[in-house]
Amino acid sequence: MRCKHTALSNSVLHKIANGPSLQDFVSSDPPKDWSSYEGKLRREKGESDRLRLPPWLKTNIPTGTNYSRIKDQLRKLNLHTVCEEARCPNIGECWGGGEHGTATATIM
Repeated sequence: MRCKHTALSNSVLHKIANGPSLQDFVSSDPPKDWSSYEGKLRREKGESDRLRLPPWLKTNIPTGTNYSRIKDQLRKLNLHTVCEEARCPNIGECWGGGEHGTATATIM
């Protein structure tokens, strides 16, 4: 059986072109105090709705010159790191170098 390639309709292409960009999601600063969080942490028995991740478990998307430089170098050398494979939420801190500018990465 062969897969049939179908192009997106013009209306879908228009929605994608005029929709939010990645920066709309990256640039928002979440509040630091979550004591008033009223979201659900568990589904009740019989519920099938997907729960949202609590805000204190969300991390910022890694950015910065050191992070970008290391990622580019690893891609050029066709190397992968333990951090990437494990989807470590602290990858930006290690690769970014922190306050001293010393970036670290564990290569597999």
